[in-house]
Amino acid sequence: MEKIGFLLFTIALAALIAWKLILPDYRKKKYLRTILWSVLAIGFVIAGLQGPGSSENNTAKSTSSSQSSLKNKSSDKSATRKSSSTASSSSSSKKKTDSINDKLMESLTEDQGFANGTLDENGNPTQNGTKNPQYNWATHVQKILWTKDKTIAIYMYDAENLNKSQLTTVAQSAQQAAEATLMTEEKISAEQTVKGVHTTVYSGNTIIGHTKAFDNKSFVWNVK
Repeated sequence: MEKIGFLLFTIALAALIAWKLILPDYRKKKYLRTILWSVLAIGFVIAGLQGPGSSENNTAKSTSSSQSSLKNKSSDKSATRKSSSTASSSSSSKKKTDSINDKLMESLTEDQGFANGTLDENGNPTQNGTKNPQYNWATHVQKILWTKDKTIAIYMYDAENLNKSQLTTVAQSAQQAAEATLMTEEKISAEQTVKGVHTTVYSGNTIIGHTKAFDNKSFVWNVK
């Protein structure tokens, strides 16, 4: 439409020049002049209608593009915040778990010191200490962990050398020691120490026993 209007305008302008310079007859000039002015008027109207419409369309497209860009940026920022928040939460949770596991290992190491006679009754190092058989269970335990599932994991050194009764004694003692530390660090309540926390026992990376589903003080063993 824009090209048609420009073409009509050009033709009309050329015809006006021809009318002015060439046609001698006044009547013919008057008649032709009427036609030419009509064509010019139509050309201006078409150009006028086409121009603003294109501008508005371009403006609308530009506005829509800007809004789309802003939405995409907002979405990207939101996704980044969520990702950052998730990573931060995961990192914080891991730090807390690592911290409580450090406490559990400190307690186990101390109990091993009492068992071997390398610590006195106050927990101070000694060369001539007396072994305390009450803590013998600790000499069979490699580590005790508080898991992300809020359960206790006990790793044993020499489970293959112990029978089921001995395994139970070691596991229950390690469980009680862990529960005492967990309660002190406010990871579990006093009521949970009475009911017991679900506990799994490992020899290396192999599960050899665990507490019963409805009795966290009794152990079931997967060994002969």
